Amino acid sequence: MIAQARITSETTATVHLAEETVPVSGADLSEIREKVKQVFIGAAKDARDDLDVVIVEPDVQHHLRVEPTGRITPREGDDRPLHGPAIEEEPSASTEAPTTGQHAAVPGTAGSAGSPTTGPVPAVRGGGGRRRRRAAAAAGTPTGMIPAVDAADPSPAGTFPAASSSPSADSVLSPGSAGSAASAPSPDAAPSPASAPSASSAPSAASAGSASSAGSAGSAASAGSAPSAGSAASAPSAHPAPSASSAPSAASAPSASPAPTVSSADDEPPTKRPLPSRTTPVQDGRPTLKDLQTSTAKPAPAKATRGVPGLITRLTRGVISPKPNRREQAERARLERIRRPLDGPRNIAVVNLKGGAHKTTASLMIAATLGVTRGGNVLAWDNNETRGTLGWRGLPTDHHRTAVDLLHDIDRLRSPEASNADLDPYVRPQGEMRFDILASDEDPGSAASVDGQAFGELNRALSRFYRIKVIDTGNNVRASNWLAAVKDADQLVIISTVREDTFNAAAWMIDELRATGLEEQVENAVTVLSHSSKGKFDPTLRSRLLTHFGAHTRAVTEVPFEKAFVDGSHLDWQQVSTATKEAWLDATALIIDGL
Repeated sequence: MIAQARITSETTATVHLAEETVPVSGADLSEIREKVKQVFIGAAKDARDDLDVVIVEPDVQHHLRVEPTGRITPREGDDRPLHGPAIEEEPSASTEAPTTGQHAAVPGTAGSAGSPTTGPVPAVRGGGGRRRRRAAAAAGTPTGMIPAVDAADPSPAGTFPAASSSPSADSVLSPGSAGSAASAPSPDAAPSPASAPSASSAPSAASAGSASSAGSAGSAASAGSAPSAGSAASAPSAHPAPSASSAPSAASAPSASPAPTVSSADDEPPTKRPLPSRTTPVQDGRPTLKDLQTSTAKPAPAKATRGVPGLITRLTRGVISPKPNRREQAERARLERIRRPLDGPRNIAVVNLKGGAHKTTASLMIAATLGVTRGGNVLAWDNNETRGTLGWRGLPTDHHRTAVDLLHDIDRLRSPEASNADLDPYVRPQGEMRFDILASDEDPGSAASVDGQAFGELNRALSRFYRIKVIDTGNNVRASNWLAAVKDADQLVIISTVREDTFNAAAWMIDELRATGLEEQVENAVTVLSHSSKGKFDPTLRSRLLTHFGAHTRAVTEVPFEKAFVDGSHLDWQQVSTATKEAWLDATALIIDGL
């Protein structure tokens, strides 16, 4: 579901989240918007995921996506349900009718016997009636005058006798229509000469025909063009051909009986002033605030933190701050490559058809590097068709649920109300490395397996909660879940040790992928050569491998032998050597370049 914020006035708002409703108040509209933004950013950080929101203001809605980092971007509106009340159509902020559609009543000079005119009948106003009534109440309303009625405010039953219906929007806005509630025709009364009131009846508000009414504020007709009291073009009555003795028509003036009263402004509940609608400024070539800030902002110079320049910066407490050396500059550029924003969820598939090719180790190190540098939203997923070891290599948890269990409860993740908390019983968080593990089936007596269709269902559900998924695959190139992972991968990582059997299996897999129409996946792939021993890498063999895999894949890189991986126990980030971390940072930067 989508979180929403309702900005109800310039000083109040309400934020509706999945778990709570947060009231917001502030001194002005800018403060309200800033507080609403901070509430959404806090919710995104708590969920460790992007948060789709809608901010509802009078006459405008903002559809946004809030990231845990605080970055806010626009998004396309959709029909997903909202937390809190549903959004209803609201009237336009400007509903006041133009003055050309309001006609002042004519003082009664042609009133019928028994229906003497007691005073002018003001016109109905499309908006602003409440303010005008308040001003009139302060100044005092003359005896016998019926106050103006706000068309937007419903009048109590019986307030206006003989008026069969309230005026429509057209009757209020059209200059030629009977603009007042007292002269509004019923929907089934067709105006014709036969239905015009006689000369003995009082003229309607739309037939301001005398010279004395030509100059009034509500009359649009001049003295020379105003119709007479008996003109067939005057406002039609509610019923055909009324006589003087018949019930007063909608156009007749009120009788001598007491005039109906209209509730005063003091009796109405106070309403908040609507906010003005926001419009996008026209781009006319003149500089904006953003241009001004860009031209005056001076980015802080980069200070060295390592080596001799970094030592000087620390000793002088920044008074003397040399520029970073080339190595530090390269490290910063590498981090920027890894942290760059992505357009949507991405899959990285780690493949080799040979067991013992370091697929699981590579999956763990890629996920850990991404989690540490990007700050989370990373999943390491064991997509082995039967039983893999990724769950054993991660930090242990208090449950042993796997992808098979999650598949059985997949409907929970498909629900619009699903959140990251619903994944906690199935995934295994990895602490400071800031990624989760979804293990494959670990029950030796189970016959359950994940096929290609099941992989697709899991992948679609998990993409709602993780920005990057690192997928550890099995060894069967013809398994449906293996093929599904490779086809859905945004980046293929071909991992191999520097052993003949392992890199030959990788080379055969490349040929097989090309033969089955997946050459695009291969050409965009990154090859990682993992040293499996401390011994020196044979330069001839290195040249062969670099040449072969470099001809097929986008990039080839190497990672050194790591003693902490030898025993195959849980990954301990603190025990991994600096050289290994640096090598995997280089490899991860190459991988992210392909996304």
